[in-house]
Amino acid sequence: MTHTRLSLAATFALLGAALPAYAQAPVPAPVAAPAMAPAAQAPAPAPIMPARTGDDLTGTVGFGVGIVAGDELIKPDTGSVITKYWLNDAIALVPQLNFNITKNTGSDTAWKLEPQLRVDFTLLKGASTRLEGGAGLGLAFGKNVTAPAALTGATTSSNLVGIFVPVALQVEHFFTRWFAMSVGAQFNLLEYEKQGPSTFMLDIDNITYMANLFFYTD
Repeated sequence: MTHTRLSLAATFALLGAALPAYAQAPVPAPVAAPAMAPAAQAPAPAPIMPARTGDDLTGTVGFGVGIVAGDELIKPDTGSVITKYWLNDAIALVPQLNFNITKNTGSDTAWKLEPQLRVDFTLLKGASTRLEGGAGLGLAFGKNVTAPAALTGATTSSNLVGIFVPVALQVEHFFTRWFAMSVGAQFNLLEYEKQGPSTFMLDIDNITYMANLFFYTD
């Protein structure tokens, strides 16, 4: 009986020493679940752009050929060569050369050369269309050019030297990045000519309707 009591006492003593140690043991941290990768997003479709979305034209050069209204509704202007250089997105330099050579049977060859330089400004700008207006300075040279009877009293042929101030207003539409067409009108606000008697004119009666096809480089 005494032996049994000693055994129970020893057992309780061992348990009492083990319980505090067990209570002080660190509890393992919970294992976090792996984060789920976000679902892959499909790339947004590229926007559909118009022919030329009003992008910056700075440094762009265009080479053009003219079409003008004449006796017919419209005809090619094979005597007009145009270059257009955009200084920035709103201002362009437009050198233009108009020339005409006529050879009539039994008469001397007549020719007329009209180089001019115009500065065009963008007045309104849309997605692919621009309204432009400009003015400049031009020179006129000719030989055996027929002078109107209203100026000389009789129809005569003589040499011609002149200076004029061209004014233009046109709409330019870009069909693609490199191809455009402009339609507008031009007149000489001031004009001085020396052909026999000198003449000086200040009017807008000499309106010329014009269309130009431009091929642009980047």
